[in-house]
Amino acid sequence: MAATVNVDYNYRFASMLLAEAPSKRQLRLATSGGAEKNPHFFSGRFKSPKQSADLLIALSAISRTRFFSPSELQARMLAAADPVVTSDGDQLRFEVFSVCCGTYARLDLRGNGLDGDWIGKGTTNVDFNPPMRAALSSVMNSEKVGLRIGADGVELERANETVLERKVKLPVRWLKGFVEVQVYQAGLRQAIELPALELAKIIRTLPKQNFLQAGVITYLVPAGKSVRLSQREAPGAIAVGAISRLKTLEPILRYAKTVRIYDSEDAVSAFELTFDEGSFFFVMSPNAARGFSGEGQALASFAQSSSSDILGRVKSALAWQQKIDPVGLSVSLNVDKELVHNALQVLGSRGLVGYDLSTAAFFHRELPFDLTLVEELHPRMKKARQLVDEKSVRLVPGKEGEYEAYVKGSSGDHFIQVSQDSCRCTCDWFAKNQGERGPCSHILAAEIAMQAEDAK
Repeated sequence: MAATVNVDYNYRFASMLLAEAPSKRQLRLATSGGAEKNPHFFSGRFKSPKQSADLLIALSAISRTRFFSPSELQARMLAAADPVVTSDGDQLRFEVFSVCCGTYARLDLRGNGLDGDWIGKGTTNVDFNPPMRAALSSVMNSEKVGLRIGADGVELERANETVLERKVKLPVRWLKGFVEVQVYQAGLRQAIELPALELAKIIRTLPKQNFLQAGVITYLVPAGKSVRLSQREAPGAIAVGAISRLKTLEPILRYAKTVRIYDSEDAVSAFELTFDEGSFFFVMSPNAARGFSGEGQALASFAQSSSSDILGRVKSALAWQQKIDPVGLSVSLNVDKELVHNALQVLGSRGLVGYDLSTAAFFHRELPFDLTLVEELHPRMKKARQLVDEKSVRLVPGKEGEYEAYVKGSSGDHFIQVSQDSCRCTCDWFAKNQGERGPCSHILAAEIAMQAEDAK
């Protein structure tokens, strides 16, 4: 049975779309937790009501979709479907994971698409209940649709106010996914930009469902101003796992102007739909059966015990920035740029920063979950700390910037080689994955032991 944690969502009211007049409605999104208890982030209106409503519906649909699993398991996970929203005082970012954790989506609504007052900054959950989603589906462009996130001060002071509490079992793997995906995004690069219409043509040719073909890789090959599908790798081709997952984007592609496609060496792919008023991001794991939660790319950050002084100084400099400038932080904090970057990676593994593909930079947000559970319950990290505690790690001095180690295993010692660019282990797990799914427990144990030795 997968590990789960109990999470209380405390909403002051149910999210709803209120009809104030025949052609005027108010979307009230209730919040839970965050920088302040039930904060009131924004009050105003959508400039493009139908488009904004459809984008929110698409985001909610992803959060309720399991792309790979027997259908009877789907209902067990739907309680974890409320988006996380961040307000930085100039835009709203809505983040979700699919139920299976194999896809991540984010909607950024910039200030030019909203007209109103920015009241607070912070991160919280918002309640996306069935009645509210049903109401959003009927929004028309001719309407004036207001947007209010949170409860205002008057409502919070009412003695007879109704508080809605929902207790959900949140899979730890869902929390791991949020931590892991920002590490993957930091390694993505933009490969292709094409008109949204061209991607729409490709998606229309895809079967409605090949989610069960989890290991199938399809290549998007550049062809003039468009791309074509291929089952064979070609120069400039982008590998996409279980490509039918892109069908999720079909309802909103009509609003997009361009699509930027990002790829990586490990077949993680991302699609950014750009609009005049924001962007919609869709990031996919290499395989529908592989959730981001099981990848382990963030484990290296957990093992890095970056100087607590530097971590604290970088953390104190976070102020809900849309774009965190490592060079600027390096200068203002008088800290080496590489140390600042490492600190941001560590803070990312703690949910304190996310990664924005469009700017190729981190942004500040604080996930409203207890992310210490991610490290505590990750089997590789638990095993690594156990190996260190049992004094099963023997370090061997190497060249400058490199080291070697022997770590006891069940059938003998494993040899570890770590340099600035790579790390290797002689265990079977590493031989199978070659570092594509993060470091093995032996490499993590060697890293932790080395950090402790350097601290002496």
